[in-house]
Amino acid sequence: MNLLFVTHRRILRLREGEAEAFPAEDLLTEEGYPRYERLLHHLRELGGRGAYVGLGPEFALLRLQPFPSLQGFPLEEAVLAEAERSPLFAEEELLADYLLVAPEDERRVRVLFAALPRRGAGLLARLRPARVEPLPLLLWRHALSQSEAPSLLVLENLAHTVALFENGVLRGFRYLTLPADEGSAQLAEEVARSLALFGHAGAVDQALLLGLPTPPPVPPGLPAREVAQGVPLDLEAQALAKGFSLDLKPRRKALGEGLPREAQWAVFLAALFFVGGLVGKGLLEERASREERRAEALRQQVELLRAQTFQPARPRGLGLEEVLKVASERPENLWLTSLTAEQTRLHLEGKALDPYAPLLLARRLGGKPGVIQAEGEGRLYTWEVEVAKAEAR
Repeated sequence: MNLLFVTHRRILRLREGEAEAFPAEDLLTEEGYPRYERLLHHLRELGGRGAYVGLGPEFALLRLQPFPSLQGFPLEEAVLAEAERSPLFAEEELLADYLLVAPEDERRVRVLFAALPRRGAGLLARLRPARVEPLPLLLWRHALSQSEAPSLLVLENLAHTVALFENGVLRGFRYLTLPADEGSAQLAEEVARSLALFGHAGAVDQALLLGLPTPPPVPPGLPAREVAQGVPLDLEAQALAKGFSLDLKPRRKALGEGLPREAQWAVFLAALFFVGGLVGKGLLEERASREERRAEALRQQVELLRAQTFQPARPRGLGLEEVLKVASERPENLWLTSLTAEQTRLHLEGKALDPYAPLLLARRLGGKPGVIQAEGEGRLYTWEVEVAKAEAR
């Protein structure tokens, strides 16, 4: 699979462990707006069909900010409204995707979101891409797969960003005013100021300087205890991985979408009348058995774990019984599908109807929330949480 990274003056192609750069001077208008039709032309010439496409900040919006975490709050609509405020896509209909990162406090959640004009997304969809997402998400996934440092700084020269991760959770990122290839003391000062904005005082445990086709030079005075440079030529394994991933491919249109309101009502009522008799009975049965299925899934998981030799004890971490008690208190919003006991931690996986429920669960257990992803086109979410396991005296 080809990996194509688009900046405003060139396109980088990573294929079979070899990085190549191709000039592309016509991707922006004189006013600085993206020309997606020219981008499509260049990507076709580079074999972009079925490729992974990473877009620089001139072509796709990427932001991290808190949103209210209130039950019933229309997060999808709020993210789209916030994206529409960007002057880069003025008066454009946008396509957006978002990822819940971590709780900001009791009433707010940190959200990473991306947006792209639907017109541009439709043009790129002609390539049938494997994924379309902003830079530097792919490099972040690579960095997290390479490092287990408690605090990790990632500096990259594709989109020229600096990002801070603490225990695998994104604390903040920003686009640099100086290029990542500057390698100067002024760049180190800008990185230090960025860390302060992210709420991190002092040096980080590790800094990874990633770049293609060459890594950024190490600026003198970089606030990191350990510094490593890398040219990640094995990114294909991370191209379609989950984690810090977003996808800006157009979704399939809903029934009647794009038609006048009167026509949408006619299509909706006709479809409702046609399928109502077919699905009515199944819907009632599904509602009646939903709680039974959830309870049965939880009972099976408990029996499976009790059959294992793991016998948790205090004083540090949480025991199995305590974790299951907290996780099963709200089965109408959240339930377990898997719980794995490793040497030093418990790994919980499950599903939820409320995307905030797993974040609240992680907070109550004192654990670390993992990726929360919407499943299909519905309102069902998969989630992961890691908890420190109790140790015997």
